[in-house]
Amino acid sequence: MKLKFLATIGFAATLYSCDDATSGIGDFLANTDEINAYSMSFKATTNTIKFEDLNPKGVYSRTNSAYLGKFTDMDFGTFSADFITQINCPENYSFPDNLQEIEETTLELYYNSFYGDPKAPMRVRVDMLTQPIDDDGTDPSLYYTSYDPTLFYDASASPLAEKDYTAAPDTATIHSIVINLDENKKDFGSSEEMTFSQWVFQKYKEDHNNFKDAHAFIHNVLPGFYVHNTHGEGSVAYIYSIWLRMKAKYLTQSSSGKTDSLVTAYIPFSATPEVYMSTRLENSDKLDNLVQEKTHSYIKTPAGLCTEVKLPVKEMYEKLSNDTLNSVSITFTKLKEISENSNESPYKMGIPKNMLLLRKSEVNAFFEENRNYDDRSSFIAEFNEDSYSYSFTRLNRLISQIFSDMRTKPEPAEGWDEYNKLVLIPVTAEYDAQQEYIIGLSHDLEVNSAKLIGGENGEKLDVEVIYTRPTIER
Repeated sequence: MKLKFLATIGFAATLYSCDDATSGIGDFLANTDEINAYSMSFKATTNTIKFEDLNPKGVYSRTNSAYLGKFTDMDFGTFSADFITQINCPENYSFPDNLQEIEETTLELYYNSFYGDPKAPMRVRVDMLTQPIDDDGTDPSLYYTSYDPTLFYDASASPLAEKDYTAAPDTATIHSIVINLDENKKDFGSSEEMTFSQWVFQKYKEDHNNFKDAHAFIHNVLPGFYVHNTHGEGSVAYIYSIWLRMKAKYLTQSSSGKTDSLVTAYIPFSATPEVYMSTRLENSDKLDNLVQEKTHSYIKTPAGLCTEVKLPVKEMYEKLSNDTLNSVSITFTKLKEISENSNESPYKMGIPKNMLLLRKSEVNAFFEENRNYDDRSSFIAEFNEDSYSYSFTRLNRLISQIFSDMRTKPEPAEGWDEYNKLVLIPVTAEYDAQQEYIIGLSHDLEVNSAKLIGGENGEKLDVEVIYTRPTIER
């Protein structure tokens, strides 16, 4: 075997050892005189699309967080968020013996971050659902952000409770909205009107099994809450914890055993991943203006805008189909500001931290099936603060698979380039306990945005390919 061949193999192995996707080398080693590495650049086109163009139902939002508020931005228009949540009841739960009264019940929403004006006056309304929602995993539409809440509560009825609040009334790190659910007496299906606490106490006295587990509690006592704003705008709270807290009074014997003492206890129930919770999000039609702007592309979360990417796969196939693709990369560069309006707003939107790049046709299944990126058909990039960009460098596996499809399958009616469009979607990453590896991805539901170089009539993006081409020994 020639020394030049060995040296070339060593160079190629060093250059591409970071990517175990390199394919084809083993197929031509025996008859190869040398392997030469080359590079080639192609042009990709991007444009802005609304999330509802990917799915009219919005984005799939099965997360452990809830979002509440309303905000109007000069570039993106008005955005609002509200949510439905159920409350979990531990299995075989029982109140203290000799329970005398549930004196008060509060719904408590905890958050340590928000977007917007900390002092903007807001009003939140809580309605009790009129029917339970059974989530057995077979109906993904329950978690899309455009669901109709009127299917689950009576919009014409008086509220269970309302509360005026501001996002950050003080300098505390953790903020909360505590809502007294006993403000109004209501008819909960009984012959008389009563407070929420009285209703819960009555259901416990009727049958302790109403509290034996979450299913019994949701079906017999509390189907859930719809929590939404009715007045004000200026902030959106990112809620990480929801509690239903009951102030209960019960009798207990004194230490002498001769008298009974009335004791007060606070009993918390919480919203947990075992029960249903989903956020509803609405964006104004002003997003259409940015979709029509063709000299850049845009990202807006939550459930707003994403960037569509059209790769020249047919041209790439014609030039590279017989070569080994060692690296295929593309970079999306963020501009500093969305527009001149950005400088006037005192509340800067965040920058999406992570971007997911995947085939447009696979978006719905990816999130509904709780997939993770695999560097084969889905890829992730973190925002680089130095270069102000998101770089994807391992797309060779995807392009190789597309080439395989082009060799073995008939060309789709829309053409290979259209058929293989990708989308750039902002996501939130969940890490393992050591914070080293990403174990799950979900749609980014915080208020973030980015204006990217590109656009249908704007600057084309470079798709850089490094490939190897063998020279056959004669």
